[in-house]
Amino acid sequence: MIFWKQSKDRCRIFKTFLLLLFFPVTLNAQFSGYSQADSSSYNAALFSNGAGLRDPLSNLAGNPAFLISHGKNLTEAGGASLVSQQTFGPILFNGGGFYSVSESFGFGVRLKPVYTKFFPADERLVNYAGQAFLSYKLSEIFYLGFGVGPTVSNRPGGFSSYSWNVFGSLGIIYRAFTFGLVIESPGSNRFNNYLGSETLKERYPEKISAGVQYQILPQLFLYSELVRTFWERAVFSQNGLEEKPPFPVNTSYTGNIGLGYRLVEQLDILFGFSQLANPARNGSLDPLHGVSLGLKGQIFPSVFGPGVFGSLYVQRIGISKTKEPFEEETRFGFQFQMQYDVRKDDINMPNM
Repeated sequence: MIFWKQSKDRCRIFKTFLLLLFFPVTLNAQFSGYSQADSSSYNAALFSNGAGLRDPLSNLAGNPAFLISHGKNLTEAGGASLVSQQTFGPILFNGGGFYSVSESFGFGVRLKPVYTKFFPADERLVNYAGQAFLSYKLSEIFYLGFGVGPTVSNRPGGFSSYSWNVFGSLGIIYRAFTFGLVIESPGSNRFNNYLGSETLKERYPEKISAGVQYQILPQLFLYSELVRTFWERAVFSQNGLEEKPPFPVNTSYTGNIGLGYRLVEQLDILFGFSQLANPARNGSLDPLHGVSLGLKGQIFPSVFGPGVFGSLYVQRIGISKTKEPFEEETRFGFQFQMQYDVRKDDINMPNM
C-alpha cells in the first residue's frame, strides 16, 4: 500500500510539473490590443487618416501623393498626447519635410507614430516609423506616392528590433472631388526583454484607407473616409507561443465623416465624428465612437513664402457605451508647418 501511494504521489508531482511548465506561458501570451496613433493635427481634427484630403497640413502624414500638387516645399513638426482618468500619456512627436524637384516629382522624409497603447502601464506600446517617400504627378488628375523606412516599438522592458514600414498611395483630383487611397504595412518587431524577461514577436495589422473630399462651397467642404484594418493578421507570440485572435472581418471596417468651414480668411474650423474599433482580449472588435474639433490657420506671414501655418485639435473617444471595459480618452495635439515657394525658374512650375 505504501508503495502504491508513493507511485500515485509521483504521478501527481509529474502532472503538476507538466502543468507548471506549459500553462503559465499559455496564460501570459495574450494579445492586449492597441489603437492607431494620431500623426497630424489637421487629420485628427477631422477624425481621419487623411487619405483623401488635399491640404499641405494633411498630406505629409496622410497621403503624400498630393504633396506635389501644391507647388510648395515645406517642413513641419507636431505633437500629441491624451488623458484618461486624470492620467496623462507621454507626448508623441511627429514631423518631416518635402522638397519639389520638378513640376511632377518630389521627395521627402517623415517621422510618425503608427500604433499606440498607454493604459494600463504594463501593456504600453508605442510603434514609430521613419520613412523616405516620393510624390509623383502622373497627370492633372492622377498622383502617386510611395515610401519605406525603419520602424521600432517600445514596450515595458525596452525597445524592439528594427523592421520595415512600407506604404503606397494614390490621389485623384477631379473638379470639386478629391479621392485618395493609402495602403500601409507596419511590419513586425521582436522584443528580447518584454516585461523584463520575456521574448515577444509582434506583427502589426496592415490597413487600407480610402477617403473622399467634396468642396461644397469655396469656404465649406465635406469629407468621409473608410478604413479596413486587417486585425485578423495581427500576431502576438510570447516565448514561442503564437496567438492570433479570431477578429471578425465584418467588424474590422471603421470610418468617419468630417466638415471643414472657413470662418474668416486663413482660419478654418474642423469637425469630425468617427466609429473606431477596440480589439478586446476575447477576439472581438468592440465599436467605439468619438467626436473631434480643431482649428487650422496661418500663424504669421513669412518672408520665405506663403507663411507659417498651424493646427490644433481635441478628440473625445468612448462617448457611447461599450461591450468591453473602456475608459474614455481625451486626445489633443498641435502642428506647425512652414511653407516655401518653389523656385519656378528652376522647375518651370506654373502659377498656383
